[in-house]
Amino acid sequence: MVFSSVGMATQERSIGTESQFTVALAQDVRELSEIVVTAFGREQEKKAVGFSVSEVKNQELTQARATNISNSLTAKVAGVRVQGSSGMVGASSAIFIRGMTTFTGSNQPLFVVDGIPIDNGGGTNALQNGVANSNRAIDINQDDVESISVLKGPAAAVLYGSRAASGAILITTKKGATLGAKKQSVTVTSNYNVVKVGRLPDYQNTYGQGTQGVFNRLSQGSWGPRVTGQTVQNFRGEDEVLTINPNNVKDIFQTGSNFQNNLALSGATERTRYYAAYGNLNEIGILDNNKLTRNTLTFNGTAQLTEKLRSGVNVVYTNNQSQRTPQGNALVNPFFRTYFLPRSYDVKRYPFEQPNGGQQGAAVVGTFTPNNTWYSNDDNPLWTIKYNTYNDEINRVVGNVSIGYDFTNWLSVDYKLGTDTYTQIIKSVNARDSRGSNIAGGAGGAVGNILDESYSRTETSSYLNLTLKRNLTEDFGVRLLLGNEINQRASTDIGIVGTDIQVRGFDNITNTKTFQPFATRNKRRLVGFYGDLQLAYRNFAFLGLTGRNDYSSTFGKSKRSYFYPGASASVVLSDALPVLKDNSVVNLVKVRAAAAQVGREAPEYVTDTYFDATNVPADGFGPRLTFPFRGQLGQSLDNVGGNPNLGPEFTTSYEFGTDLSFFGGRVALEATYYEQKSSDIIFAVPVAAGSGLTNAYQNIGKSEAKGIELMLSTIPLKLGDFTYSNSFNFSRVRNKVLELAPGVTQITLGGFVTPSTRLIAGQPYGVIFGSVFQRESVDDKGRPQGRLLLTPQGRAVLASDNQIVGDPNPKWTGGITNTFSYKGLTLNTLLDIRYGGDIISRNVSDLRRQGAAIETGDRDRTYVIDGVIRQPDGSLAPNNVQITAENYYDDLYGFGRAEFVVFDASWLRLREAALTYALPKSLTDKTFLGGIELGINARNLFLYAPNIPHIDPEVNAQGQSNSQGLEFNALPQSRTFGGSVRLTF
Repeated sequence: MVFSSVGMATQERSIGTESQFTVALAQDVRELSEIVVTAFGREQEKKAVGFSVSEVKNQELTQARATNISNSLTAKVAGVRVQGSSGMVGASSAIFIRGMTTFTGSNQPLFVVDGIPIDNGGGTNALQNGVANSNRAIDINQDDVESISVLKGPAAAVLYGSRAASGAILITTKKGATLGAKKQSVTVTSNYNVVKVGRLPDYQNTYGQGTQGVFNRLSQGSWGPRVTGQTVQNFRGEDEVLTINPNNVKDIFQTGSNFQNNLALSGATERTRYYAAYGNLNEIGILDNNKLTRNTLTFNGTAQLTEKLRSGVNVVYTNNQSQRTPQGNALVNPFFRTYFLPRSYDVKRYPFEQPNGGQQGAAVVGTFTPNNTWYSNDDNPLWTIKYNTYNDEINRVVGNVSIGYDFTNWLSVDYKLGTDTYTQIIKSVNARDSRGSNIAGGAGGAVGNILDESYSRTETSSYLNLTLKRNLTEDFGVRLLLGNEINQRASTDIGIVGTDIQVRGFDNITNTKTFQPFATRNKRRLVGFYGDLQLAYRNFAFLGLTGRNDYSSTFGKSKRSYFYPGASASVVLSDALPVLKDNSVVNLVKVRAAAAQVGREAPEYVTDTYFDATNVPADGFGPRLTFPFRGQLGQSLDNVGGNPNLGPEFTTSYEFGTDLSFFGGRVALEATYYEQKSSDIIFAVPVAAGSGLTNAYQNIGKSEAKGIELMLSTIPLKLGDFTYSNSFNFSRVRNKVLELAPGVTQITLGGFVTPSTRLIAGQPYGVIFGSVFQRESVDDKGRPQGRLLLTPQGRAVLASDNQIVGDPNPKWTGGITNTFSYKGLTLNTLLDIRYGGDIISRNVSDLRRQGAAIETGDRDRTYVIDGVIRQPDGSLAPNNVQITAENYYDDLYGFGRAEFVVFDASWLRLREAALTYALPKSLTDKTFLGGIELGINARNLFLYAPNIPHIDPEVNAQGQSNSQGLEFNALPQSRTFGGSVRLTF
């Protein structure tokens, strides 16, 4: 007699005189083939896939909850780097898969929910105004997600076309199912976390406000006297005892909270499946007046209408509201100068506002009276948190309807129509008396500004797919997909900036004296035809051929059509070779390879040169002509010229890899090596100003990325009910700019004159560029070399030209997951590792030059800068000139001095920890509950960053951007810890 079951090893028993048999079937790891989701939501056996695909399950996304689902992928997938921007409520995170593939366009992967592309933009931050913006993946409720598949690079994502040149994130939502004998179930999940500010600077607590050892009530620095309880007159003209306030910066922060609740109904009948859910998130930030609330309604339903006809509908409605505080290089940023607040200044000792709600800075008015609410010429941090506000509300619908028909058991047709549409309403206020403006186009001078803005975006996608899947013979199988995509994206951004607020506290745009409207509208359309042929031989050798032809409206008529192919292959040697097939140690040996090319669209409206009302005609020397001119409106040609011959960018990739499994699946390894090159990269190339233009779009750039990805999973210990398992993922990528345009030495990605991030031919992608010091010699390219060359007074001097000062790209990144389980008790931890990659820190510069950092507290001695001084005879002698601590730190770390505030951003952090306990079924069966799970969890519990002082290096001034490695007065990442409960009925 033969006993068998799917996924289990077959057993045979001889039939004798026995009338009963007791048989236990063991798991057959060869028969259990992992299923992964690939392009268009197709489920494929992982062994048949010739490229790298990684999958993250719901439990991994929700075990230590984040507000933004992008952060839930951190350190969990080889080849994927998630970069947070700050600890502000709703702050964006960028996702980079296998590095960068373009210059000034987006390097973010395409997000796809249940087969429909959605928008994940909006997360870029301005340097001089605004707030920490959100990338729109923040609208996704993790509780509704079944799994996420990460398609890495063109080989995996070629069928999604131009938008997937940087990979794709495929999100599969929950579809509904029965729970044992129950046809439907209800699940209630609740999670509450306390939110605390993360790493803050280490301060000296000996010296107070002032300069050169003397108290100065208007000084921004802490170079004043040693604090011994002496009496001084403060900025309000009042006598007070000078004291140190060790927590004067920490006291500005508050304890926040993150409360997430979800109610879900899931069920199925013989012909239908349905899932409906309501989710609520309420996050209170670590600053007052910072809050994010998200409500989601989800419905998923499928029905088998007849034996051959099936249909489905999916709808997600999201309402997202937030309140935030200004950031960036602006006087309205509460931390523009607060991180180096004088050590003797107690920000909560004095009233921060006047009775009428205004503020007054002593440095502004030049008098010292109790009317003053602040000592400096920027905004009081408590005042700006209260009165300089940003509020937005997003209403979003993501949904699709689908219908399919099975002509036979091997031939079917499917059609899906989906949309992602949302409107974002923004109101931003710079209150009257604000010294700066966080509103683009707003005026300074303390008159106040109001922004009313409405941004709407709609993306509509249509997919028609014909699928053939059949075994031609016993040995050969074929799967063919032929399809068409029609995608349209349209957006409208309209608003008005009002200046000079008349009645304080009345934040209506009609309460301003002057108005500046703005409006933009964009639309693009993409039509694609694609095919995917998958061949299988004896279920161990697989070949895939793909091709896609796109027609994009972003190009001229002669360039709109472009084709790109792909190919992949995999061979499962453990199924093909007899010596491995029956091996008890080796369970899986698979080798794979893939090659693909993908085209990338151009930005909208770059094939022609357009008139612009905001472009001001000028020759660079004389007066500027502004509109209206003598009462007449006018427009001028834009300074950036279009190019009707512009064509697509192309990214070509090659990858090779192997998947191995041993000892019944207790040891598994996935390894991949890849190379990808981008050519004909589109960017605005500088041209001679005599042409009437400053830049013109061209296909001219080239870049490359090479990398290694490893994922090692093991189960070292399995004793009875106790199991210990772990996994380690490793990613190394080398991104390089190969070519720019002839005569173009560099492109600025972001930042200032110093520092900035730039693309330079022959250099890593996005190097940090900034000021450097004069040294004893220069190389053949004019770069300072050797020891610092000092003045006869022993002081450091900047060189005339800026240079490369850092590389923001990590040398490698990784993640280590440990899971301990005993019966219903499970402990999960995730270590996040980054090795290498630089960051330039404005905060460290400020802390040191202003005398607030702990290392500046040693002032009972003099300092000597390590360098040389040129002697009258031309020789160089070591410096022995002694200077004060104040001069020393200002020389080396002063404003605009970049070289010595570039740090290695390596870190080791305990990113996630979660302990859960599921009550035994023997207990829950006695109640009306189907399951009870209790848990405690935490994020960012521990940080070890040995090579950078004072700050958490997981910050990025420009948010979801190609510009990486700039830190500019940002909030540090927060720490969260709390508990959860999950009930199933």
